[in-house]
Amino acid sequence: MSSAPSRPPTVKYTGNISPASSSSSSTSTSSSSSSSSSSYSASDPDLPSSDTMNSTTVRDSVDSTSRPTVHVAVIRCLRCARAEEITSTDDPSLFGMVQIGTNIYYCNRCAKMVGYT
Repeated sequence: MSSAPSRPPTVKYTGNISPASSSSSSTSTSSSSSSSSSSYSASDPDLPSSDTMNSTTVRDSVDSTSRPTVHVAVIRCLRCARAEEITSTDDPSLFGMVQIGTNIYYCNRCAKMVGYT
């Protein structure tokens, strides 16, 4: 029995890619393996027009800078070492942990035992 899973063979794409279709590859509705070339008309509503391309680029850069970065952290109970994996935007009380200091936590069970809650 082999321990490594087998991968499917890689197949090179032989079609032509125009600049308009490469920027909207996620909105492409059909992908066929035939050799017919795909062309889009200027009235295609799925493709942005050339005058909106610049505003789209500006909007994307503004959206990406306004998003907060999220970090994953493992917090542990100071007394019994029970661990919970949370993100930086989560509230520790939702996971049954009580914060008693900066990066110091008790689980609900231990917090009751020591009289913290």
